[in-house]
Amino acid sequence: MISLKKISFILNISLFLLFTNILLASTIKVGVVSEFDNDLVELVKDQNQDLKIEIIKYKNIKNSNDALVNKKIDINLFQTLDYLTTYNSENDSSLKVVAKEYVEPIGIYSKHYNSIKSIEVGALVVIPRDPSNNSRSLKFLSEIGLLEFPPNKDTVTKNDIVENYFDIEIVEAESSKLPRYLEFADYVVLSGEAAFNTGYIPKYDSLFLETVNPKYTSVVATRKEDVENTNIVKFVKKIKSKETELFILKNYEDNIYFIEN
Repeated sequence: MISLKKISFILNISLFLLFTNILLASTIKVGVVSEFDNDLVELVKDQNQDLKIEIIKYKNIKNSNDALVNKKIDINLFQTLDYLTTYNSENDSSLKVVAKEYVEPIGIYSKHYNSIKSIEVGALVVIPRDPSNNSRSLKFLSEIGLLEFPPNKDTVTKNDIVENYFDIEIVEAESSKLPRYLEFADYVVLSGEAAFNTGYIPKYDSLFLETVNPKYTSVVATRKEDVENTNIVKFVKKIKSKETELFILKNYEDNIYFIEN
């Protein structure tokens, strides 16, 4: 028969281990920009009880990357691979991809025209200002047939335009403000997420969708030295789970394309 003294000792040890586990539970700070990313990380939190997750919200991806470089957060999502490459190059940083998720093709939208074929000479077209999405959008306009650039040029700006077939006026604006331009611009280039947030379904409402390109895959990033960090590995495992994939599909349906790591 176990004595009361032994029972008390066992209970004390159990309680000590319980509180030790709580105090030592892994914690990770995750930077997000959009509400969708926030909801996705909330889902991961619910799936992962042995990993404490603190969500830090930022107004734009650059702020989130700056915070990651300065160790204010441990990981962030979902900038594109191309955006991350551009950021590293411009900021002499070495942020690394730890997971690839999906491609959201950008599209061109209008509240004034039902077809890109209706474009008139001198039309006003608004595109993102930041270097990565700016170059991507200009190449997209080339894919549509509105512009032409020198062949085999990886990154382009308005200065690189060699043909402007409809003499379109290109205005550059902050990505977060692009939907506002739909009221008075002839056409606006929007990311898939911006289109959804505006009430559009890209597959049906865009006048033209970008061809899928792996360089525009949405990614999860961390610092170079933390790629093999246990907490990061745990988080990545959950962000790549079937549950999160189903969550993404439920929200984006067939407007996105999953990319294998």
